[in-house]
Amino acid sequence: MTFRMCPLFILLPLCLISVSPAQDDLHGSVTGQVIDGSTKRPLEFVNVLLHRCADSSMVSGTTTDATGRFLFPDVAAGEYFCKFGLVGYASASTRPIPIDPRHKNANLGKQTLRETSVSLQEILVTGEKSMQNNGIDRKVYNVDQDLMSKAGSASELLQNVPSVQVDIDGNVSLRGSSDVLILVNGKNSPLMGTNRAEVLQQMPASTIERIEVITNPTAKYKPDGTSGIINLVLKKNTSRGANGSFTANAGNQGRYNGNVRLAYNPGAFNVYGSYSFRQDSRNRVNSDARTQIDSTVSYYRQNLGSYADPHSHMANLGFELELDPTTTTGASGHYFHNAFTRTEYAGNTFQDLNHLQTQAYERDRLDHEYQEEYSGNAFVEHSFPTEGHKLRAEYSFSGHPETEDNVYTNQYWLPSAPTQYDATLIHPMETEHQISVDYTDPLSEETTLETGYAGEINHGDYQFTVSDFDLSRNMWQIDPGKTNRFVVDRTIHALYATVRQSIGNFGFLAGIRTEYAHTAMDQVSQSIALANDYWKLYPTLHLSYGLGETTELQMNYSRRVHRPDTDDLNPFPEYQDPRNLRTGNPMLMPEFIHSVECGVKLQNALFSIVPSLYYRYTSNRFTSVVQQLNDTTLLTTRMNLSNGQSAGLELIVSSSLGEWFSSNMSLNTYYDEIDASNLGYSTKKSVVTWSGVLTMSLSPVTGTMFQINGSFNSTRLTPQGEYRPTYVVNLGARQDLLNNTLSLTLTVADVFHTLKRELNLDTPIMQQNVINKRDAGIVYLGLTWRFGTETRTTKGDELKYDDGI
Repeated sequence: MTFRMCPLFILLPLCLISVSPAQDDLHGSVTGQVIDGSTKRPLEFVNVLLHRCADSSMVSGTTTDATGRFLFPDVAAGEYFCKFGLVGYASASTRPIPIDPRHKNANLGKQTLRETSVSLQEILVTGEKSMQNNGIDRKVYNVDQDLMSKAGSASELLQNVPSVQVDIDGNVSLRGSSDVLILVNGKNSPLMGTNRAEVLQQMPASTIERIEVITNPTAKYKPDGTSGIINLVLKKNTSRGANGSFTANAGNQGRYNGNVRLAYNPGAFNVYGSYSFRQDSRNRVNSDARTQIDSTVSYYRQNLGSYADPHSHMANLGFELELDPTTTTGASGHYFHNAFTRTEYAGNTFQDLNHLQTQAYERDRLDHEYQEEYSGNAFVEHSFPTEGHKLRAEYSFSGHPETEDNVYTNQYWLPSAPTQYDATLIHPMETEHQISVDYTDPLSEETTLETGYAGEINHGDYQFTVSDFDLSRNMWQIDPGKTNRFVVDRTIHALYATVRQSIGNFGFLAGIRTEYAHTAMDQVSQSIALANDYWKLYPTLHLSYGLGETTELQMNYSRRVHRPDTDDLNPFPEYQDPRNLRTGNPMLMPEFIHSVECGVKLQNALFSIVPSLYYRYTSNRFTSVVQQLNDTTLLTTRMNLSNGQSAGLELIVSSSLGEWFSSNMSLNTYYDEIDASNLGYSTKKSVVTWSGVLTMSLSPVTGTMFQINGSFNSTRLTPQGEYRPTYVVNLGARQDLLNNTLSLTLTVADVFHTLKRELNLDTPIMQQNVINKRDAGIVYLGLTWRFGTETRTTKGDELKYDDGI
């Protein structure tokens, strides 16, 4: 494990008082690497257990990293042996390992595991996989261990991930910040841009293998995202032979979805593919109540019902091929299509000081939408004779066309007037090219150098066409005053280098990333062209220190950036709701963030506890500001605050009681302060808020499991008001049949119908209350059939925990 550094003078005393273990006279370490016995490739996520030879009791446990390496620091004098286990591989053990004055640091070298068709019982002992692998700055959430993954969406799945919050519309936050970089297979995806909430609500959770949450990434990663990175790793089966699975689910209110995955790997190459379909039903009820205070007092209320039936298709196809023992190449393609028809009915009323109606009308919407993404990826990787010494080059491209065709009907009741019609056609098109070259050189057993280049070229063309229906001529007329085209080109070139060093129980990882960023904006309709160019350095530093056999201290620091999205920049208003206009700000500057973190990881055979302290300071912080244009119309735009800062304490606890019960809990309490003095607000605003996630799993007998998970989010601050607290509870059950080749699942989302979003604004000229609610009590009944190596069920598949991980 590695750690990231916080300012030592602030956080070191806080961390040191939490743990003060005793030290024996002699301590050593045990290290090594686990590789595939056939391909010689490093194996990640192998469970490695350290046992005493005297009584075979387990001393500690860990998992291998991406290079297959593992380390047990600070091992007391004695004689030990290691056991290795991974699903689909035969278990293995080492010979006795002495730790004494002559053999203080034991390097086991390369340990091989071989794929095998061992019995179910053997795998149940050696192939455990926990729902969560928790670290201070990195959490890995294994999706198959969550019952919601069988029928739910990626958005619903993210609600259960530590440190992550998801609101009613699918907007994702990490540790209280909605600015989080979401990657797919470690790469940018246009789908995860402006409309990512919509996409995540339609992406099948069953296509995701694991979710990685990295709160302070190293310099190798993009520095984008105030709060860090969420990486969605899609499934790609690499087990030998032919294998696959089929899943089908049926839900209430016309919902259904399915997924099929196939793979074939005879040894020298691997071919894999998957297809998913999802039919959803998405209904919303919103209310907006305002009290406007100008020369007099007036009241406005809107009640809106929204109904949609989105359906999506998602397909993946790829291969990997060994050209020779040292060179591997591969390519993959991905396609996503989402389409739906939305109908909305919005009733609007206006009242005077005495609550007498002055206006009343209804604005109805018929919206046909579709969006798709097509992408491709190719790589070649060469391994040098020294283990871990490699060079990898990769190229990827993607395209993201979208169409939103809205037709509005305006019926006026008070005062009475003829019905009017208007339409808005939105057609964005985004393309992205990415290239990367990464070089890794293990200079010694204790030192590793990584360096590389990453480049991005992004193009976005956004066209908005607004039309009015001319009743006298019976035809549509384009409104040139509301029609616009906005073009954005972004280019980023980055160089990075990191150095990892281990000195006994102490380890550090120092990195630097330099980026040149160019953004060119062209508001074609208004003949406004702007550009922004800048060079920036993004340093990172991670420190770790082993304190005893089961305790590790980590500290880290990184500088990060949040660049404006296209909607944040376009200065032309959107007229979807004439009473609530939205516009971007082409002068919006990027946010820059200093992020520090410090924590301790405590673990034994029964539990894992990870308390962490973190602090973020943000300059040019983004915020949304609502302005009153007149008595009936509001304009929302984006502005830069002077600065903002937040600090928090996060606690993640994983535990298990034998083979029948396990739980995962995460709590995050943080203080958030914003300085909006540059926007005319004289005083700073602050709030203490918290969120939590709890998942409990019960397996009374082998093959049967019940699960409950819940999440809570308390009050969240805005410059002009606050979001009110929310919570949700989900239930699930699963039964494995026919020697684990067939599984039946039942899930119920939002059991108590409590998920909603409520916003309160309070300014000298306006008070506003907005409430958004969605469908609740969503039920799915499904089955999964597996064949080949997919039939091998592990304790992890039954939501069991290996808390040594």
